[in-house]
Amino acid sequence: MTLAASPLGPPGVRDLAFGQGLTLAVDEHAVHLAHATPLRTLSSALVGAGLGWSRHFCNFHVDKGYAGRAPRADLVDWLARRGLDAEQSVAMMTAVSPAHLALASAEAGARAVLAAVTAGVGNAVDITAPVPGDPRVVVGTINLTLFIDGHLDDGALVNAAQSVTEAKVRALGARGVRDPHSGTPATGTSTDCLAIAATQRGDPTPYAGSGTRLGRAIGDAVFRAVTASLAMTEEAR
Repeated sequence: MTLAASPLGPPGVRDLAFGQGLTLAVDEHAVHLAHATPLRTLSSALVGAGLGWSRHFCNFHVDKGYAGRAPRADLVDWLARRGLDAEQSVAMMTAVSPAHLALASAEAGARAVLAAVTAGVGNAVDITAPVPGDPRVVVGTINLTLFIDGHLDDGALVNAAQSVTEAKVRALGARGVRDPHSGTPATGTSTDCLAIAATQRGDPTPYAGSGTRLGRAIGDAVFRAVTASLAMTEEAR
């Protein structure tokens, strides 16, 4: 299933029927996903970085000209204004409209995954291209939160991050996204952000790569969500 949460309607909370209760709220300022119980997380976000446990997952919208000198402090402030504790939250920011959120789910036996993506490629980059003299302006990013209704050990969380990245690169390739400065196929943007959150229900697994059903489900959901969000972002230009 691929579901685009667009266009924006009246503010409200929507039940996604995932895990032990996952809700989604979208408004013009942010995407907020919340789970009834803390989830085991691996994240590159400024708030909730590294390994931890979180219940709230927020993706805040900023203007393309945002030049905050203390982005983490800004995120903590925005969470507080919504009554959310930064210690229980993962928070990202993007210039992509919350209206361009795409959700995609997939199943792998007893495990299920849900990818939530806002994607823009205004600063698409090929990570293998030379860096010197790169005048890139940060105006777009791919923010991705992957929920897994399953029990992953820490190694499997890292393995899942690998699966997410492989699928994201495939999605960019399928849409022909290129690094505008090198002319080579883009592998992401210079400000991509990722969070993986697992319910830790069921039997534990040390694997979530392409050789597993779970890894393939991750790849399927991520590919479809990134593709769908990019399509909405491109249509809005």
